[in-house]
Amino acid sequence: MTPLAKRLPRELRRNIGKYLGIFLLMCGSIALTSGFLLAAHSIGCLIDDMRDAYTIEDGRVTTSFEVTDDQLKAAEDAAGDVGGVTLYKNFSIDAIIKKTAGDDGTKRTLRTYAHRAKVDIASYCEGKEPKADDEVAIDRVFATNNNLSVGDKVELEGRTYIICGIMTQPDSQALFLNNSDFTVNTITYGVAEVTDAGFAALEDAGGAPAYTYSFTFTDRDLPTADRIDAEQDMVEALTDADARVDDLIDADSNQGIGYARDDVDGDSMMWTTLLDIIIVIMAFVFVVLTDATIEEESAIIGTLLASGYRRREIVLHYLALPATVGVIAALLGTALGVVFFTEPMRSLYYGSYSLPPFQVNWSWGIFVKCAVVPAAALILITLAGLLRKMGKTPLQFLRHEANDKSGSKRGLQLPERMGFVSRFRLRIFLRNLGNFATLFAGIAFASLLLLFGLAILPTMTHYADNLETSLVAEHQYTLKAPLELEGTAEVREQWSALERLQSVGGALLSAAQDADDELDDAADAAQTAADTAASAPPAESLAAAQDALAKVQDKKDALYARLDDHADALGCDRDEAIGLIDKASKIDADNDDIHPVNTTDNGAGAIAQAEKYAVYQLQYDRGDGNGEETISVYGISSDSRYWKDLNVGDGRVVFGSGLLDKFGWSEGRKAKLRDKYEGEHYSFEYAGKDCAWGSKSDMNIYMSVDDFNELFDNDAAYFNGYVSDEKLDLDARYFAGDTTPDDMRAVGDQFIGMMSKMIGMMVGLAVFIFLLFMYLLTKAVIDHSARSISYMKVFGYRDSEISHLYIRSITLCVAASLVLSLPVIIGSLTAIFRSMLLAYNGNIEIYVPAWSMAACAGIGFATYLVVALLHTRSIKRVSLVEALKAQE
Repeated sequence: MTPLAKRLPRELRRNIGKYLGIFLLMCGSIALTSGFLLAAHSIGCLIDDMRDAYTIEDGRVTTSFEVTDDQLKAAEDAAGDVGGVTLYKNFSIDAIIKKTAGDDGTKRTLRTYAHRAKVDIASYCEGKEPKADDEVAIDRVFATNNNLSVGDKVELEGRTYIICGIMTQPDSQALFLNNSDFTVNTITYGVAEVTDAGFAALEDAGGAPAYTYSFTFTDRDLPTADRIDAEQDMVEALTDADARVDDLIDADSNQGIGYARDDVDGDSMMWTTLLDIIIVIMAFVFVVLTDATIEEESAIIGTLLASGYRRREIVLHYLALPATVGVIAALLGTALGVVFFTEPMRSLYYGSYSLPPFQVNWSWGIFVKCAVVPAAALILITLAGLLRKMGKTPLQFLRHEANDKSGSKRGLQLPERMGFVSRFRLRIFLRNLGNFATLFAGIAFASLLLLFGLAILPTMTHYADNLETSLVAEHQYTLKAPLELEGTAEVREQWSALERLQSVGGALLSAAQDADDELDDAADAAQTAADTAASAPPAESLAAAQDALAKVQDKKDALYARLDDHADALGCDRDEAIGLIDKASKIDADNDDIHPVNTTDNGAGAIAQAEKYAVYQLQYDRGDGNGEETISVYGISSDSRYWKDLNVGDGRVVFGSGLLDKFGWSEGRKAKLRDKYEGEHYSFEYAGKDCAWGSKSDMNIYMSVDDFNELFDNDAAYFNGYVSDEKLDLDARYFAGDTTPDDMRAVGDQFIGMMSKMIGMMVGLAVFIFLLFMYLLTKAVIDHSARSISYMKVFGYRDSEISHLYIRSITLCVAASLVLSLPVIIGSLTAIFRSMLLAYNGNIEIYVPAWSMAACAGIGFATYLVVALLHTRSIKRVSLVEALKAQE
């Protein structure tokens, strides 16, 4: 063993605290990152395989009402140019679910489908698929969050069902009530499957079906652009065939399908970046500590150089321990992450997303990222620092001039009027300026992590509060088509009869109509034959008349048979069916100017306070490949009692403050929006501050309902919603949704549930980084001043007095760093939030309450106090022998 190699064990023992701290920080960071990246990679592979394994749809289209076979055929024909498409009925009912015992009254919604076996096939984690009419299978995450299990009884729309299975649906990997929502909702929203008969029973109980048709193209590898074009052609074909299209969602735009994958990829990038930052800071910590070691052993290095040792040998000697510690920490950290942290990281996602059973998929790329790259970066940066320091001559090293570029020591002249203590502390600061600069960077980084963890919940709660206050009424109803609340009892009966008739299959209605037409034709023929027989009564004429009457009777019997079929489908007798037909016939259903009337009378008071509005969604290109923002355009009354102080009319367009804040639109900016269904483009100009309204969470555009209908070429009386402070009973056929303040409050609750584990981890990591950075860098200051401390002891200074000079100086720098870094951190958080959330719908305003800033500084300082106690012990251990060592 060479003399230099023999020094390595002694160097390690002498600086065990320094190298142990470096090892723990690097090993811990890599362990967390490697565990996360392996879990994320495995989840990503699982999601990628689901498309074929569970036949995930290529897209879906939703219509206001069930389409006819001819309309469906028109949509299929429109996709013939790309190889064909298959459409599947994928109807759902948003059913209110309650526990049969112990329900807390919270409104919970289960989007319930009839069991699907051809597209979007469910994966069962427990139990079995529904077989009986009173069985239901529910989503795993929703079941977990609501303490539901196989065998429990629940009520859906008032009907009792038994949970037969726990499953995940591939088109609902992320539980979004609406595709435009900002975040998943796993607490008050879930998905479920029942049998066909169970679905019909929910519909009979008052559930309003959403007429969704999922589709898969024959060519599953169709380029995205071609697929989007084909989908637009399908929508146009449906519209031309008189179907009313409410929504079109491509699989790539469906958050239920793509959000989990995007979140995993985004988080993987964030963790990789976090590791890179930690490694770079750690490398500079190595450089600072190695610099201190070289300065401390400057005379030894000079002696070695003068004795014939090459600089290369000395560089490799001082690189050996940092490199060894770095390599072992990288390898061990990666191993620990794979073995112990993959499962906890997996649980973070499986607690929020509905995914099939987890399987680990190894990736050598993760090994390279977590073991090879950090170790290599650490070695290279440390080597660069060593080469920079080793450029001095042997004489300069012997004179302890390794840190002075000019080769001669110089000191800054301080004012004479400064007291001794102030000048002493300032000297300490100036002599260790590099250490304190690195300390500032480390404190700022740790504070960023800590403040992010402390501020994320207040930010999301603030966002949810803004969403809640942005609702102008207790209920905001959306409709599939205009539905009038006012009407006489007679008119309500007529529309009720028509709605009941329309609930029967179209084939029965068509058959009855055909039979009625045939009866009319037969009656006309009989009348003609009778007239002929009356004027010319030969036997032949009488026979023809009798045959015509017989045909009339046959057609009459056929009509009665069709009416009986119709009555059976309606659950009534023939006379009642005829009465319904008679009432419905008084409505001119072909007149587009006539709006349906709600069959339930909500009372004069509730009707009087309800207010109509119109809404339509357009798309805005965010740019830079960040997708499209869904923006709701509202048409409201110019004298609205709910949208108070919102001045619209005469072509005036008002923008939600969230749009202006998120996209930075200034006065005179023209926003170009696109209609993804019709392919039309619209331009809205922001005229200035007077045309802004609402909180920074408001992402809507407002205009008068007259301007709205003119813009979108609607009838003058068109509307598709009501705002109301009282609950309204609306016909299920026309009802689309009801948004309440409770729904907005659920957003904040959901984020608290999602982020609580992640926040604890981030706070713990930040405290760990605080502790080690402060210990390592402040220890370098103490070690650098060891000779001076020894001199002070020789001159009679007590340990407490020395600590007062040195520890207090370090304390002031730490306190200043904690305070001065806050503005930088808040600005960085704002920039990080904007870049992270730009590709998501909605606008979240970073909200950092004063208590979180105080907590950040307080936790950082409390962590430092632990370090200060350790340094007090270090000062006590400095021997008087240091003062007796020769300088040259």
